Amino acid sequence: MDLARRLVSPERLYLVALGLTGLAALVSVTLPAAERGELAANMVSATVGAALGGLSVDTFLLSRPAGWIMSRGRGWIAGILAVSLGLTALAAAALTTAAGLGSHPVAIAAGCALTVFNTAASLGLRLRRFWFVYAMRALGGAVLVAGYGLLWLGRRLDGGLWSELWLGVQVGTAAVLGVAVLAWARRSGPVAAATAGRQEYRADLLAVGRLHVGVCAQMLTYRLGQVLVARFAGAGPLGVFALAVAALEFAQSGAVVRAQRILAERDPAAVGDHGREVVKGAFPIAALAVVGLAVLGVLSPDYRNAWVFGLLLLPGTLALSAGKTWSAALLKRSGEGATTAVALVTMSVSVVLYVLLIPWAGAVGAAVASSVAYFVYALRTRQRLHRSTPALVNRMA
Repeated sequence: MDLARRLVSPERLYLVALGLTGLAALVSVTLPAAERGELAANMVSATVGAALGGLSVDTFLLSRPAGWIMSRGRGWIAGILAVSLGLTALAAAALTTAAGLGSHPVAIAAGCALTVFNTAASLGLRLRRFWFVYAMRALGGAVLVAGYGLLWLGRRLDGGLWSELWLGVQVGTAAVLGVAVLAWARRSGPVAAATAGRQEYRADLLAVGRLHVGVCAQMLTYRLGQVLVARFAGAGPLGVFALAVAALEFAQSGAVVRAQRILAERDPAAVGDHGREVVKGAFPIAALAVVGLAVLGVLSPDYRNAWVFGLLLLPGTLALSAGKTWSAALLKRSGEGATTAVALVTMSVSVVLYVLLIPWAGAVGAAVASSVAYFVYALRTRQRLHRSTPALVNRMA
């Protein structure tokens, strides 16, 4: 294990995890488009449900200053998590109903598992356990790829069954990572009594609220299009469009890792601008993803339009990659209110575009609307970062 850690950096391990997730998405194209649409509907309802109902506990925990957990006590974290699980279940159920596709039990259970995993992962990242957290993501992806392969070999091409396998992987990885975090906490020794008072707890709730509004707005920008495609275009187009989205998201892996490291940085003055760097890293991966979608369309007529969606999403993907790192820097420098303001502006633009374009142009409209919204997000984030922290931007130039 120690040798593996020396040979494989956390960043590379995260890329492996993203690669396995992408491979799972690739294997899922062996499903007919309509069956893959059912799988995608369950995934979207669960992930968006976890984002809307999860109170953004993962990002909130990462953004807290050193010593915060000790001053608040573990019971405070457990209480926030318990409330978020209930809200996640409600959100996942509502989204499944809105999409008109998928299984309520699968979406609810998977959404709750994702909330647990994200919370445990944030605690692990605060402890600098990057390698273990990313290893769990990679392991989950490997199990999912193997499971999909076995179902395909058995000719069990049922989107509902594949969704249940995906649910099992989410539950398993959440359980393992959760147990690991509890073990790390136990080894750290007895926890002193919480020292925070009512004012501090009230400030936490206000911070959660401000941050969560922004995260909800971001998630609606990223995923509402898929819910509306399911509602207005049906399972087949959703299956193809969701594949293109997943393929292009792989190009954002470097930006995600960089943003997590920025959030985990204890000294805001040490935060730098990595926007240009992540765009340079994202472009060749995004271009290869579009080429791969085109090849897939030749091999499987069900997915012949996937490359079109990918090409339309590519410019926005590059903008979003830069925007994620700028957003993390903005959060560290200016707090939750700044990122929330940007997210609300972006959501307003995206919702209007989704409502106007998707009923008329289906998945093509969703792709165009998404790219425009991502550009707005990156532009507004950069502008807000420049105005609020000119010293930081000058050092980053």
